[in-house]
Amino acid sequence: MKLGSPEYLEEARRRSNADKTYCSMVQNDLESYTLVLLAEPTKGVKDTLTIGFQIDHGSIPEMWTGERKTDFTLSGAYGVWVDVLRGALNPNKALTMRKLKARGNLLQLLRGADSTIRWVEILQTIPTEFEGDFARYNTGRGASAAAGRSSGGAG
Repeated sequence: MKLGSPEYLEEARRRSNADKTYCSMVQNDLESYTLVLLAEPTKGVKDTLTIGFQIDHGSIPEMWTGERKTDFTLSGAYGVWVDVLRGALNPNKALTMRKLKARGNLLQLLRGADSTIRWVEILQTIPTEFEGDFARYNTGRGASAAAGRSSGGAG
């Protein structure tokens, strides 16, 4: 599934809500997030991708694409997000190293560090297709075919 596609977002929501550990970790949370994956045209990622989601006392009732007012906004280069999703970069370390920029209450954000790590682990179970040069990190069915298609065109 292409990262950020409606199918991907629905699968992320479904898997998150089915994970009892994650749901327990966020049972007291009522927060909303915007994730901004900044374009990297020189690496074949032409457009910025903006994803949002709501946590409501133990579940994620909704995920969306596009801008909305949320409690937190995390932004960074598309490649940084790919590194987080493939496990090469801890999401909390990405924040403290300023590879991801945060808007919102940073202390509150860091208090949820364990649930963030668990959520990333859930996302890592989704077969994911990345854009441009990052297609080499595709996971799941069709990953090698997609990586082969994208390797010839990026400059």
